[in-house]
Amino acid sequence: MPAFRESEDPPPGSEVRRQKALLDELVARVPEAIVLLDPDRRILKVNPEFTKIFGYAEREALGRPIDELVVPEEDCAKPDGYTRRGRREETILNVETIRKRKDGTRVPVSILGVPVPVAGSQTAEFLIYRDITNHKLAEQNLRQSEAYLAEAQRLSQTGSWAWNPVTGDIRYWSEECYRVLGFDPAGSLPRFETFFQHIHADDQAASRSRFENAIRDKADFEFEYRIVHLDKDVRDIRVVGHVVLDGCGDLHEFVGTVIDITERKRAAQELQQIVDFVPQFIVVLAPDGRCTYANRFARDYTGLALEVFRAPDVITKIIHPVDLKTVRLQRQRGLAGSEPFEVDGRMLGKDGAYRWFFGRYNPLIEGGRVIRWYMSATEIDSRKQEEERVRKENVRLEERNRIAQELHDTLLQTIMGASLHLAGALYELTPDSTVKPRLERILELMNEGVKEGRDAIQGLRASESDHSDLVSALSRIRQQYVEVQPDIEFCVSVAGQQQAFPAEIQHEIYRIGREALLNAFCHSGAKRVELEVEYSASELQVWIRDNGRGIDPRVLEKGRDGHWGLVGMRERAAKIGGRLEISSRVAAGTAIQLCIPFARSFRQQGSGY
Repeated sequence: MPAFRESEDPPPGSEVRRQKALLDELVARVPEAIVLLDPDRRILKVNPEFTKIFGYAEREALGRPIDELVVPEEDCAKPDGYTRRGRREETILNVETIRKRKDGTRVPVSILGVPVPVAGSQTAEFLIYRDITNHKLAEQNLRQSEAYLAEAQRLSQTGSWAWNPVTGDIRYWSEECYRVLGFDPAGSLPRFETFFQHIHADDQAASRSRFENAIRDKADFEFEYRIVHLDKDVRDIRVVGHVVLDGCGDLHEFVGTVIDITERKRAAQELQQIVDFVPQFIVVLAPDGRCTYANRFARDYTGLALEVFRAPDVITKIIHPVDLKTVRLQRQRGLAGSEPFEVDGRMLGKDGAYRWFFGRYNPLIEGGRVIRWYMSATEIDSRKQEEERVRKENVRLEERNRIAQELHDTLLQTIMGASLHLAGALYELTPDSTVKPRLERILELMNEGVKEGRDAIQGLRASESDHSDLVSALSRIRQQYVEVQPDIEFCVSVAGQQQAFPAEIQHEIYRIGREALLNAFCHSGAKRVELEVEYSASELQVWIRDNGRGIDPRVLEKGRDGHWGLVGMRERAAKIGGRLEISSRVAAGTAIQLCIPFARSFRQQGSGY
């Protein structure tokens, strides 16, 4: 294109005028600010985009030095190459910098300066300004995003990578990837085999197999391995890889992340150790109830390995057959929902014994669905035994009350009725009747029988709590006969620390002692009765002594017809594993000794007495 001077006006219809019009139209349409400068860097021409960017209308800009209009004051003295200073005439200028607007605000721009020959061998220059505000904002946002990403990777110890398994090249590692895998971020990318040799020797075979399978199947992968850092520190790594295929479906590369999970695994191991030491069944279940983990207590109690716990039918191996159907049904109902639920049943220990356990299932819910169940079970065998003991005791109490009621309403009422008729008959006999003394003796025996029957009924109706404190319960017997035998001296002594027997055994001891004291108070004619109780380290000893008339040796050996007191005492002692000894001499009193070994008595209780 021929050169021209901006001040000259080409003649109408000339080629120069036509080209100038084309140039003016082109400059006006260019979406960047166009400035034409003379050799003194004064503005010869500007386009509308210049006005849009810098705020100067064309008439304000023409003839003025460009540096005066747009170069910030703080940059005017800098020989920065943004003007002709410091560069050759033919050099094309291409820079990014800051320029000022008419209102004084600053705008980031890119500047392209091109020297242009003009008439008279002078040179002018085209300057093209482009507003790069949005570009700079995008760069800033990108740098900020990259900084955020780098910081997030640093905090989470997560690195990103790209790997081409076809060439064996690692294409990209983020800065955190270098650190996670133990390499110098300032160094170059290692070869894949170089990285692979840093994997722990014990994990290399399994890791190589995983990588090869992913390449063969063109599939994503995820697994864990240990990496050995240069300082010999061993870290646990979790790698996640995603396959990238090209347009033909061939393997292009894998991209993914590596995560340092060392602290997480150590925390999980510490938590597992804590869980293992808890003296409770703790089991982790999948949503369908399949066991995924059982703590050490559960494994030690059952003697089963973790692999056995993970079997689908494990409950058939540990739940009592009688409880299995109920437990299975309760589990199915509970696992079908998402609320905590409870189950109890007997579980088999490795010693072959079944014990009651109370289990509570708690769900872990994410996204509105159960992803895991946690079951903890506490042994409640002693509680179940106590419930069974109370149940049996209630049955016994009901039976005793039934017997007492039957005795009162039948036998005792009949004897009392007979004694009233006999008393009426005696009243009608004359004093010199020969049968009157014999009938009076019969009436006396009947009255004694009525009294003994009432005592028996009272004993049958007495609850276990009435004599849970053995010494106090036996001592109260004296109060029942204080009006009948007011002159008898009663002495009580206790040695040792009182022990609590199982309720059934305590009841039998009380019945033996009560029978002995009743005999002493009512039938011995004694003036002094002694109750001595001694708790030693191994047994309980009870002595009941009186200074009464004694027991006939034949009665002591064989008993008395129609009287079952001595026989009942011996039977009760044998029943609870005790030893009963009775010594007596006529007119010299009676001594009764009861010995109950602790160990034997508690074994009887444990065997289901």
